[in-house]
Amino acid sequence: MKNNKNGITLTKDLKYSSKVHWSFGLGSFLDQFYVSAFTVRVIFFYENEVFLSIVLIGIAFALYGFWNMINDPLLGWFSDQKTRFTQKMGRRFPWFLVGAIVMNFVYITIYLVPFSDQLFMFIWLLVTICLYEFCYSLWQVNWLALYPDKFRSHEERTKVGAVSTICAQIGSVTGILVPPLFISYGNVNSYIIAALAVSIVGFISVLFIIPGMREDSELIDRELKNIEEQKQEKESYWQILKVASKEKNFMSYIFFYLFYYTVNPLLLSSLPFWVIYIIGSTDPNTETILAGAFLGGAFIGVPIWLKVGRKIGNRKTYIYGSLFSILLFSPLLFVSDLIISIIILSLCGFAFSSMWTLLYPGFSEVIDELVVKTGKRREGAYSGIRTFVGRFAYVIQAVIFAFIHQITFFKPGAPTQAPLALLGIRTIMIAAPIICFIICFLLMAFINDLTPEKVKEHRKILKERNL
Repeated sequence: MKNNKNGITLTKDLKYSSKVHWSFGLGSFLDQFYVSAFTVRVIFFYENEVFLSIVLIGIAFALYGFWNMINDPLLGWFSDQKTRFTQKMGRRFPWFLVGAIVMNFVYITIYLVPFSDQLFMFIWLLVTICLYEFCYSLWQVNWLALYPDKFRSHEERTKVGAVSTICAQIGSVTGILVPPLFISYGNVNSYIIAALAVSIVGFISVLFIIPGMREDSELIDRELKNIEEQKQEKESYWQILKVASKEKNFMSYIFFYLFYYTVNPLLLSSLPFWVIYIIGSTDPNTETILAGAFLGGAFIGVPIWLKVGRKIGNRKTYIYGSLFSILLFSPLLFVSDLIISIIILSLCGFAFSSMWTLLYPGFSEVIDELVVKTGKRREGAYSGIRTFVGRFAYVIQAVIFAFIHQITFFKPGAPTQAPLALLGIRTIMIAAPIICFIICFLLMAFINDLTPEKVKEHRKILKERNL
């Protein structure tokens, strides 16, 4: 199997080398590394360490969600346009590089809170998470948009999807593992040191992702051709959104992604609360043990669900995975023991990986259908829509936290909590995700109809049209 200078091989189904596949897949590591580090820490830090009102935290994240309504989709639409760098570097690579590098520095500022006043802490939280999100979206939208355009065959997409899932799981573990190495509960400065460590790991990761994000000459030529063709009929972002919103398979996937993605922040951000108040441990590393159990089960599930997905299709695998997740998450509503929690969470991780493993191939399939129907490649805009919806999960997370903590009388910083508050913690970490899985099942079982036969036909049409 011979590679050319762009890492392209001469095989029929795998156009790029494994080096490119793994380099690109490391984008999932960076993605989930920061998702884990951000999600697990921010709410707990502001509520339990600097004692910002949970209501103000909820408002900050709600406004952050509205910021995403403008930020993510428009960044995706803008990245689809031609710039002076496109001819030499491609459409995606320049934006990826800028966003990924700057994000590592902005992340630290979230924990550099210079105020003790409630109003100013609220403003600091709002401004820093919005700046962080802008940089995060700038690289992530372009990394995601490159996937369906660069990797065209089913075999290559599923391979890169599997690689991305493995990298994502390692990223999640690392994002959960690194901060507790530096954090001491009750020591605000330790969170700053942990954030610095996170940014260093993130910066090193960016360097390794660069080869996979580079766009070869053939891809750039195809991009330039598509841009010139699309200039004949200029479309605003709102026109693209209008077209996409009428496609039931795209919209069912988008809302499936929203509720799937909501599970992640609910589960991860609950870990410190679960460790301290449900398990009764004061060791931050217990978070790592629980998260490791969940992600270890997910890691084992990757090759199994990959084979299942190739055999029965992504849609059916999503359906079965949702049902298994509902079944396996339920016992945690009644568990308080560490060992039993580890065992059940590992099984939950196995079920959850059914959706995680095939998330990117599934997105490529709905984009292929849109391209077939419109004749235009607008991956940046579509990815922007998906990223916005995914980021809205943090709004749901914050609202649920604020509402549940208020009605169950959770006491920030207290060594123990009343039974009602403990029920609230279980509701956030277990009951709310189960509801999300139920919605995921309904969307894929009764609305989405992308069968393997349709997917195959779409790929055939795209190849014939040279799209």
